[in-house]
Parts: sequence; structure tokens; C-alpha cells
Amino acid sequence: MLSSFIARLVDFSHRFAVAVVLLAVLMSLGLGLYVAEHFKINTDINQLISADLDWRVREAAVEKGFPQKSNLLVVVVDGDTPDAAESAAEALTLKLRALPDRFSQVVRPDRIPFFLKNGLLFLSKDESNAILNQMIQAQPMLGILASDPNLRGFFGMIDLMLDGVARGETDFKQLDAPLNTIAETIEATVAGQDKPIAWQNMGSDTKPALRDVRKFILAKPVLDYTALEPGEASSNVLRAAVSDLHLNGVRVRLTGDVALNDEEFASVSEGTGFATMLSGVLVLVILLWALRSWRIVLPILLTLIVGLIATTAFALVTIGSLNLISVAFAVMFIGIAVDFGIQFGVRYRDQHHQEPDHAKAMTRTARLIALPLTMAAGSTSLGFLAFLPTAYRGVSELGLIAGAGMIIAFVLNITLLPALLAFTNPPAEPEAVGYQWAAPIDRFIETHRKKILWLSLVIALCGGGIASQVRFDFDPLNLKDPNTESVSTLFDAMKDPDFTTYTIDILRPSLKEAQELAAKIEKLPQVDHVMTLASFVPDDQDAKLDLISDANIIFASTLNASPPQTPLSDAEIIDALHKVVEKLHSVPNQPASITRLAKAIEAVITQNDHLLLQRLHNNLVTVMQTKLAAIKQSLSADTVTVESITDDLRRDWVTADGQFLIQVYPKGNPRDYKILIAFTDAVRQIAPDATGAPISIQESAHTITQAFIHAGAYALLTIALLSFLILRSMRDVVFLMAPLLLAGILTLATIVLIGLPLNFANIIALPLLLSLGVSYAIYFVSYARTGLKNPLQSSMARAVLFSAATALVAFGSLSVSSHTGTSGMGKLLMIALLYSLACSFFLLPALLAFSKSNKR
Repeated sequence: MLSSFIARLVDFSHRFAVAVVLLAVLMSLGLGLYVAEHFKINTDINQLISADLDWRVREAAVEKGFPQKSNLLVVVVDGDTPDAAESAAEALTLKLRALPDRFSQVVRPDRIPFFLKNGLLFLSKDESNAILNQMIQAQPMLGILASDPNLRGFFGMIDLMLDGVARGETDFKQLDAPLNTIAETIEATVAGQDKPIAWQNMGSDTKPALRDVRKFILAKPVLDYTALEPGEASSNVLRAAVSDLHLNGVRVRLTGDVALNDEEFASVSEGTGFATMLSGVLVLVILLWALRSWRIVLPILLTLIVGLIATTAFALVTIGSLNLISVAFAVMFIGIAVDFGIQFGVRYRDQHHQEPDHAKAMTRTARLIALPLTMAAGSTSLGFLAFLPTAYRGVSELGLIAGAGMIIAFVLNITLLPALLAFTNPPAEPEAVGYQWAAPIDRFIETHRKKILWLSLVIALCGGGIASQVRFDFDPLNLKDPNTESVSTLFDAMKDPDFTTYTIDILRPSLKEAQELAAKIEKLPQVDHVMTLASFVPDDQDAKLDLISDANIIFASTLNASPPQTPLSDAEIIDALHKVVEKLHSVPNQPASITRLAKAIEAVITQNDHLLLQRLHNNLVTVMQTKLAAIKQSLSADTVTVESITDDLRRDWVTADGQFLIQVYPKGNPRDYKILIAFTDAVRQIAPDATGAPISIQESAHTITQAFIHAGAYALLTIALLSFLILRSMRDVVFLMAPLLLAGILTLATIVLIGLPLNFANIIALPLLLSLGVSYAIYFVSYARTGLKNPLQSSMARAVLFSAATALVAFGSLSVSSHTGTSGMGKLLMIALLYSLACSFFLLPALLAFSKSNKR
């Protein structure tokens, strides 16, 4: 009945080819216009997994309480000197804050008012004392600049230095560093470069700490989730701002979740671009090789294009937009739907060899292909639709689209394809379509069928043991290209244990409860330290405040100095420079630093240019004034209590509705999955409601693996039921499933042996294995049910082989991508397809031969 219906439909499409093709053209134009007008991709990765899961609800509660901490661009500013880093970071911060249409928030964590005022209290007593002593030593010079804040006052500090040498209070060896630093800034300014004076280099030649030369800016960009890279526009604006500032001696890099996601999307797009072109060429070559005629290849390609347009339109109508996973339906559609066209085309060639009449050959092909093609399309569709009830929304939507796409492809291959073949009218085949050279292989399988089955059983048992060790790599950073700026910058920043993305977050309704829980968690051996709002109340405050009070007495006159109101003229500045040069030249036995500084100042005098003097003022005086203002602010520290912590810090630790945040830091390398699992398990034993990146990525992995396990089970059951309803034979259903199960076991065992874990990207290969594997098995079982022998010599085997070859190059070409996740997906797809093909060509014929011999 099914064969007759499809045969009549194919015959109808062939006889009324003009009407069918015209209808397909009109449908394609209409749907194509709809796609062009409504095509959208939602690149919000937070929508890929259901928001109703418990761990997603907890995650959303923290994000809602602290919206300023998510969707950030982290700007890392590295300077040659601490002053260069500070100056660049501050200039860039001010520039970005002037762009509210692009950045809703721009914050420097180390420059919030709370830390500027109380920073000395967070150092040890010895560290605070050392910094205060450095300030006190510089006080006389800063006092001159405070009372005379111009170039005359600045060079008055040099007078004071030289007077100190004359009185024996210091020597030129101690002055080499500050004099050379001043000379270097003057030389750069004269040469047309803006190089602010490096204040830290003036007092010591000690190498600055990393935190002194590295500054962070946290910018919250406006995101466009309709773009492939939602933060690209804002990132480009930021980079333009860096360029406009002409920062010297500074390196600016971007990381953070926005930059990481954007660069990954770009990397995937670039990585698949070459792969797509390569696979397109190879697929075309294979089609021509399999079908030997453009008169068959062209109709198949046109049918494929119409099906792709129709499936895309279906996706936009039913869902509204594609997501970052469901967009892969196009690759899947081409890789799988082309199988239907190859099966029809190769079988048609075979029948056209036996029957020269074009129409009769078409009808015979339809009767021959009806059952296996219907089962293959139905099984493949069910395999994808099985993902609909899962919580992994990204794949659930992909399942709906791809499942519908298989039905669309099937309908088009029994209507539009015969109509197009009527137009191209391929000539009759002069030779039989099949593989006569495969006769020895057919005989070998027939003769050694029992040995092949026993060997397959042993392989399955051994492979099953190995496959049970398969691991899911839940760290999304392992999927990213380590050579991109955002990833390399993140890894560089994470060398500092205080900069990590692997912290656990917990909310509690009161600070007391938060502190009590933090104390318990901090005792865990897997925990490095725990922070709450109370962590920002410094220890030993009284002793440090006494030191600050003493420094305040010394700095009183400097901090309260009244500068002159009338600015100096250029002539007065040049006159002051002449006096400095004279004093420098009067120094006996001049060291190199004195000679260098005198020469640099003389260059300024020679030019006697107003703009040069202004730039010199900015690079020397303005920097020192900024330092003086920072000293004044740091000396205003007062006793810190939880109640006195200001909102600029409190907002990062207390939600608007009074929930207090606990942040737990891991001990050891959190990128080691064993350490991370132990860390999260230990914390969740005490706080089951914990959330944060370490928990989210593991729960994501659990959700995804469960989705694939459940979908796989649903798919196998529904495919088995469909097969039984059509074939009416439990034995044939078992034959369909056996090669599929063995291929699955071998695939998982192989990735264990080669060290390729499952991950968020390559796990999508498993439904493809299911869809293609069951299709190949259906063709062999259907062939055997017709009573035909020697399956490997048949046109059916040729069609399966070339269908697998097109899928292999289409999906396998992804392995050449530079993107780690895409490359891993391509490798797994190649492994899965090769095993599926091998099991279909060897295990299944052996099963069929064994069954036939038992019947005899």
C-alpha cells in the first residue's frame, strides 16, 4: 500500500513536472522573501537551557541581586610603569563614562572612593608604615610643589635635592633614579611624545608589583542579541577610544564574559567558513562520482536548496528566531537530507539501466525506494523530535527544526526531485550500477558470519567497559580558542589567585548568618578563603590609624598650602629653567644623570614653545598634583565598621532587598576538573543552595547529558516502535538496532582511548550518529526483505557508501577548524560515521546471513 501510494505520487510528479516545478518555484520565492525579512539569531547563551531548573533559579537570583556583575567587558591595562598604567586607566575610564549609550556602567574596582580613602588600612602594619615613610621622605619636595604648582615649583624640587647633596644629607647615587626619570620625561616631551613622569621610579629602583602596573576597568556594554557578536559594537567603540587617547607605554586588552563569548562566536564563524567551502566542493565531487551525471546531481542540489529554504521558514514561523545551537540545522539538513537524494538518484540509475524507458524506470525506483526512504525519513525525524521534551532548550529547538526538516526533505524527494528529473531526462545507464568487485567480501561475510558475530560481541563487551569511562568536560573555557585575545588575557589574569572566575556564590538574609556560614566553609580543605561584607573591616586598625595620624601632622602644611592665584608666564618659566640649568652645571664632578637632565632642560629652553611648556606641565606637574591629591585622600582614613562601608562597595555585597553575598574561592588550580568537582561538592554539602560559575558549568553539563540520555532513549523506543509497525518483525527491528548500538559503543570507547572527552560542542554528534546509523541499517534490512542477495554488490550499497562519504566530508571538514570546540565536534563526527558505516557494511550483513541460514 505504501509503495503503491509513493509510486503513484512519483508518477504524478513526473507527468505533471511543469506544474510541480512551478509550484516549488513560487513556494521558494514566497518562503525565501519571508526568511529574508524575518531571519533572526538570538545569541543570548543564557536562553539555551530552561530557566525553570532549580540551579538556574538560584543563579538568576544572584544575577538579579547584582546585575552590575554580569555581562561585563573586563579591560586589562598593563603599563611599563605604575604611573603609565594608572594614567591610562583613568583616562580611558573617563572616556568610556562619557559614552552612556554604549556603556551603562564603567567602574575601576581599585579606585572606588572607599578604597581610595581606606586603602592603607588593608595593608599590613609594616606595609603601611613603609608607604607612609616614602611619603614623608618626599614631603619637602611635595610641599614646594603644593605651594607653587607649576614648572617653577617642580624644578624647585630639584634645587632642594641638590641642596640636600651639598649638606651631605644624600648623595648623587640616591638621586640617579629620580633625575634620570625626570630627564626621560622631558626628552620624550621634547620629541613629541606624551610620557607622564613615573612617580614610583623616582624614589626606588625596586621592580613594581604586578598590581601596580596592571589596572582593571569593568565596563557593562549595551548588547545586541540579534547580532552574531552581541558586544562587538561596544568593543569596537572601546578600542577606538583607546586609539584616540594615544596611550604610550601601555597595553590594553579585553576579556570578561562578553569578550569571551563574542570572540568564540567569531572564531566559530571563521573556523567553519573554510570548512564549509571545503566540504561544499568535496560533496559536489562525491555527488558527481556517485551519480556520474549533472542531469541527476543538479536536480538533487535544487531539491536540497528548496528544502533548506522551507525548513528555515518553518523554524522562523514556529520559534521566531534561531539560537546558537539550532542554527546548526542547516549543516545537519544538508548532511542528512542529501542521503535521500543520493538513494533516489543511485537507485534510479540502476533501474534506468534495466529499463530504458525513463517514466517506467522512475516508477520502478519509487516502488523500490518507498519503504526504506519512508522509514529512514521517519526514523531520522523521530530521532530529532525526541529532544523536544528536554530542558536543553537549544537542542530542543534544533530537534523540532531538524525533525520537521527531514519530513520536508522526504516530501520534496518524492515530488520535486522526480519532476526535475523529468526536465533533465538523464540517459539510460550503459552499465549496471553496483560493485562487482565486492563479490569476495559478500562471500567472506556469508561464509564467516558466525565468527563475525562472535567477534562483534567480544568487541562490544570490551568496548563497553572502556566506553563506561567516558568523561564530560564541563569547563567551557576548554572549548575556546586559547590564541584569542580574551582567552589569553583571562588565563594571564588568572595567574593572580584573587582573579578567578571559579568562585561560588551564596546568599543569606543577614550578615550574621553569612558570617557564620562563611566560618564553616572556610574550614574546608578545598577552600582557599571566603569573603563577605565583613571581610572589608580591616584588622589592627588602631595601630595603622596612629601611623596615619603621625603622617598627617607632618603633611599638614603641605596639604593645606595656598597656591598663588596668578599663573606664570612663559618668560617666567623659561627664566626658572635657566636657573635650574645653571645650578646643575655648577655641580662639581657631574654624574651622568646631572648632565642628562641639564641637556634635556636646555632643549626645552632652545625651543621656547608655549605648547611644549604646556605639555611639559601636564607630564610633570599635573601628575605630581594627582599624586598629592591621592596622598591627601589616603591620609583621611578613619575607623571602618560594617555600618560605615559606603554604598560604592556595599552594592557589590548586599542586594537591594537585604540579601548578603558570600563568595567562596577554591584552593588549587580550579581548571583541574577533579579539584573543581571536589571544591563544589564540599561547599554544597554545607550550602546546598550555592551557585556560581563552578556549579553552573557542572549543572549545565548534567542537564545536557541527561537531555541526550533521555532523548536517546525516547528516540530508540519510538524508532523501534515505528520500525515494528512498518516491518511487523521484531527480528528485523533488532537487526536495525544492533549495528547502531555497536557503533555507539565503539565511538565512546575510541574517544576515551584518544583522550577526547565529550563536551558542550561535540555531544551534538550523538543524535547525528543515531539518525544516519539507523538510516543505513534500514536500507540494508529493506534490501534483504525483498529477497535480494549480495548486498555489498548492489546499487543500495553504492548509495549508502556515497551518502556516508558526503556526510563524512561535510561534517569531518569541521575538524580542520582552529576553534577547539568545532574541531573536536568534527573529529567525533568522523569517528561516529566511520563506525556506523563499518557496522552497517559488516555486522548487519552477517546478522542477515545468519538469520537466513537459520531459516533454511
